[in-house]
Amino acid sequence: MSALTELLAAVRATEAKLDEARRQLSTGRRALSETQAALARLDPDNPETVVPPELRRADDQLERTLTQLAQVAESLRAFATRL
Repeated sequence: MSALTELLAAVRATEAKLDEARRQLSTGRRALSETQAALARLDPDNPETVVPPELRRADDQLERTLTQLAQVAESLRAFATRL
């Protein structure tokens, strides 16, 4: 196998891992959202008393991580295209 073929195989494997990470983070984010909604239903008049602020920060961090993963995946695709 040539060095270029090996490099492209490694890039494809990395893309697959990034995609799997994105799927897992998206699943976790949905579960977090469902948890926040369930907690808010415990006291609909004052949801801020039952939904810990850490959950909101976790959602923000997940969103930021998903954005970064998308940027890395795009950079990787651009790199592979230039090969």
